[in-house]
Amino acid sequence: MLANTHITIYNKAIESRAEVYYRAVIRNVGWQATKAIAGIHSGQLASNVATIFIPFAGNTEYLAPKAWQALVDKSSNWTLQEGDVVVRGEVADEIAGAFTITSLRAKYDDVVSITSVDAMDFGSSSVQHWELGCK
Repeated sequence: MLANTHITIYNKAIESRAEVYYRAVIRNVGWQATKAIAGIHSGQLASNVATIFIPFAGNTEYLAPKAWQALVDKSSNWTLQEGDVVVRGEVADEIAGAFTITSLRAKYDDVVSITSVDAMDFGSSSVQHWELGCK
């Protein structure tokens, strides 16, 4: 796997009946994206999609979704779960108050939501990775 960027992931948790987002930067990942423009006149539907490859090696802060959700202090770890938001690059913005996911999408070009997570845990440790389908 060739790394071509860093990403910032926003993990969503429900705390006191409110959505709370925890930000984590993950370094040295592979990002492959397709940007398409929907042709209204042609009747074809197209969408922007990204496939993100995150190596297992060096990502010791990762926890499986249920283990991450069970943490009292989630700020030191991250997870991969459907619906979480990913931004290409290192982003310092926190999702809180008036700054929302909509604000994030308006500010940055490459913002996607995770639709699938596959653990590619076969082969040597140098090729093991998570593969994220995003839209």
